Amino acid sequence: MRNLTKLITIVFLLTSILGRSYSQQAQSSLLWKISGNGLSTPSFLFGTIHALPANKFFLTEECKIRFDQTEKLVLEIDMTNPRMMMELQNEMVMKYQRIDSLLSKEEYQIVSSFFQDSLNIPLTMVNKVKPIFLASFILQKYLGNNPNSYETTYLSMAQGNNKQVLGLETIKEQVSYIDKISLEDQAAMLVESVKEYDKQKREYFQLVEVYLTGDVDKIYQLMVETTKEYKVFGNILIDDRNKKWAELIPTMIQKSSCFIAVGSGHLGGENGVINLLKTKGFILEPLK
Repeated sequence: MRNLTKLITIVFLLTSILGRSYSQQAQSSLLWKISGNGLSTPSFLFGTIHALPANKFFLTEECKIRFDQTEKLVLEIDMTNPRMMMELQNEMVMKYQRIDSLLSKEEYQIVSSFFQDSLNIPLTMVNKVKPIFLASFILQKYLGNNPNSYETTYLSMAQGNNKQVLGLETIKEQVSYIDKISLEDQAAMLVESVKEYDKQKREYFQLVEVYLTGDVDKIYQLMVETTKEYKVFGNILIDDRNKKWAELIPTMIQKSSCFIAVGSGHLGGENGVINLLKTKGFILEPLK
């Protein structure tokens, strides 16, 4: 089994892709216009990468223009919720397990040494945190100090323009999908992510570079075809959520024009948000 860091990268960093059956329609764009199906004004769909090193972050003029044309910002989670961080902290914690109970003594020593020596975090301080969230600490080391986030950037823009912010799901709902992956599987992948830190760091930056190009064919080949975890967990972390969002988005965009920013791994493929909205009669056009 490959490591957890790569799985997390799939879930949160995968850019806008279309499966092989959509290859003739593939466009290299992260920004899509949603129109048709009775909409009086268009809405826009943007595929994010949830965190980027500061020197890699970009925001095109087209995105800024389209953002300004909309009335509301829609994110995966309503980040204006004052209880968001408290709710996330509660959902991150294991109720009946600890990391040391999920790992062998040897595995625990490997992970503990890495967290102490490389992250300056005693593993005993985060012993109750679910393994899948511990991976985010490792990702933070890749990113360096003060990484940029599209979600926080768009949130700041929305607040500066008094735009209402909506969420497609709650913290509890989002974590409920993650919880479908057993703690044992999470722990096993966490150990692998520590053991193969250098390799996974290189792979992470490969993914970042592909995201920056928006080359959907290359992304599909790199992320989907070659990754076993996506085939095992993709229906849980991606497809199931896409189907739910595709039921919610039409109601939102019928009421008012929205700028929708979600993890770009949710956009492409037969069960991606783009195709699901097309099957409901909407027109989706890639924008540069």
